[in-house]
Amino acid sequence: MTPLERTIVMLQAAPEDPARFSAVLERLCDAEVFLALEAEASDENITPKMVERDGQSYVAIFDTELHLAEAVGGEANYLSVSGRALVQMLVGQDSGIALNPGSSAIGYLFERDTLDWLARSLDERPDETAQQIAELTPPPALPPKALEALSVKLTAAQGLAEFACLVQARDGAGAKNPLICFVGNFPAAQADLAKLIQEYLQFSQLDGAPWDVSYLLPDHPMVARFVNTGLRFDLPIPEAAPERPAPGSTPGQPPILR
Repeated sequence: MTPLERTIVMLQAAPEDPARFSAVLERLCDAEVFLALEAEASDENITPKMVERDGQSYVAIFDTELHLAEAVGGEANYLSVSGRALVQMLVGQDSGIALNPGSSAIGYLFERDTLDWLARSLDERPDETAQQIAELTPPPALPPKALEALSVKLTAAQGLAEFACLVQARDGAGAKNPLICFVGNFPAAQADLAKLIQEYLQFSQLDGAPWDVSYLLPDHPMVARFVNTGLRFDLPIPEAAPERPAPGSTPGQPPILR
């Protein structure tokens, strides 16, 4: 069972629980999904397979290649894409998303209104500020579910940093906020990582102070203080990139859904 399927099972046990619904949306954004296509994709255009439910159209996606093969009865044309990218590709398309239609896997229908709200949330960007750290202390205690969700969320940061440390930081004005510092050799990734943490806070429904995000090179003298004070999360090592990028995988150049 995939992480997305597990969150759907938990939601089915308590369908009115907003936290469980948020967890489903977060796993959709973070998942790699397989978009079934009517024909082989070109560099610019793709034609997704559609399913109809109660007069509404849904693009068909699958959370594993095996589920896709089961649904179509063998080989099929498909596009591998992040759920986040797919949600943004569907803006203005008047389509929902059908997960695992025609297979024995756990399915779910993501309605158009939900996807529109999700796309707007994904477009929000965190504010950039410049502050001096006056004091580092251990981070505030997180509920077990929130801590687990943070660990899962940080897997999406693979290739952007080596590890992260969560602390509580006091700035020169005396304000205290949780601060997560990423350590690695790609400081230009800070904006993407700040967005990742913003999404975590949106979906986790944590109350309290906003979080700050920073990025340090491994040889920075502050790294040792973060490691000794904070809660460390080692990030997964990325797999080798494919030789030819799939349509939609190049930032700023999404394919056009036909």
